[in-house]
Amino acid sequence: MGTTELYERYMLPPTFALVVAGAVLLVLAGGVLACLLRTRRRIRLARAAEASVVDDPPPLLVEGADVVLAGLVRHFEDNDVAVKVSIRQSGSESESSGSWSHSWTEIDRDIVVRPFLLELSSGQLVLVHPPKNVDVADALDQKVWINRNERVLSAELVPGERIFARGRLERSDQAVPGGAYRDVAWGWALGPSDGQMLLSSEPLGAGLRQRAAFHRRFAIWGVALLVVAQVTLAGYYGRLFGHTATATITKRFFYQTTDSDGDTHDHWAVTVRGDDIEVAEDDHDRVIPPEVVPIRVSSPSNWALGSSATFSLWRLFALLAFVLVFWIPYRARRRSSRPWFRRKVNESLGGRLPDPPPRAKP
Repeated sequence: MGTTELYERYMLPPTFALVVAGAVLLVLAGGVLACLLRTRRRIRLARAAEASVVDDPPPLLVEGADVVLAGLVRHFEDNDVAVKVSIRQSGSESESSGSWSHSWTEIDRDIVVRPFLLELSSGQLVLVHPPKNVDVADALDQKVWINRNERVLSAELVPGERIFARGRLERSDQAVPGGAYRDVAWGWALGPSDGQMLLSSEPLGAGLRQRAAFHRRFAIWGVALLVVAQVTLAGYYGRLFGHTATATITKRFFYQTTDSDGDTHDHWAVTVRGDDIEVAEDDHDRVIPPEVVPIRVSSPSNWALGSSATFSLWRLFALLAFVLVFWIPYRARRRSSRPWFRRKVNESLGGRLPDPPPRAKP
C-alpha cells in the first residue's frame, strides 16, 4: 500500500520553510557582522585620529599632507567671526488624553565661514580656509528665541577656543597688509581634503568612539535575537536533519469551536500516533483510516506529518518579527543618533512648549 503525503494545517511548503530559515539566519547574522565591522572601523579611525594629534613636539608640517592640527582659534584680519552655524527651528505642541508633548523641527540652517588662524602649541600660525560645507563638531550652546514657536540654535568657534582641525596642508601667501597680523609670513594654510574639513572642539576620537559603542550595542542585540530565533527553530532543525518514517491514521473527525465574538470555526483533524492533528479540509477528505502517511522524525517527541521538514505560518510571522525588531530600530537610530552637523536637528520632548525667557531690560 502506498503512502499519502499529508501536512498539518497552516504549515509552509517545505522548500519555502527552508528558504525562510536560511534567510532569517543570513539577515540577522549579516546585521551583526555589519555592526561589528562598523564598530571596528570607528575604533580604528578613533585611534588613528588620536594618534595624529601631536602637540609636543610641534607637528611636522608637510605640504600636500592630510593632517590633524590642534590649536587655539584666532580671528584673521578684521573678521569678527571664524565659523558659526545657526539652526532655525519651528516648535509645535500636541495633546493626547490630557498629556502634552512638543517638538522642535529644523526648518533652515545657515553657516558663516571666514578664514581664521589656528595657533599651534609652538606659537606657529596656520591660516585655515574652511569650506561652506565644513563639519563643525561643537556644542549648539547658543540659543536665541524669536517667539514661543521659533528659536535659533548656534554653534560658534570663538577666539581662544581650543579645537582640532582636519584638512590638507598647503603653502600660503604672506598676510594682507593692514591686517592684525600684517607683519607675519603665514607659511602654511589648511584647506579642505577632498572637499571636506572637520573642525572639532572635542577630541576627534570621542565622537567616533561613541558611534562605535552605538554599533556595538546593536551587535549585542542582534546576537540575542539571532540566538532566540535559532532556538525557536530547534525543533525544525531536528526534523530537517532527521529521517522520514511512516505512521497510520487511526481516526479522522470534524469539530467546531466558538470564539469570544461568538463566531463558529470549523476544524478537520486526524489522529496519528495518539495525537490529534488539524489538517486542511481537502486533505481530510482524501484520507481514509487506517491509512499510512509519511512523517518526519527527529525523536519520539519531535515529529510532524509530511515527508519533509517544515514549520507553521505562525512561526514565519515570529521570524519576520525578529528581523524587523532588529533592522527597523537600527536603521532609525543609526540616522537619528548621528552628530547634529550630519543630520536634521529635530527634538521631541514631553510637556508644552516652554515660554521664551524674559528679554533683558535696556
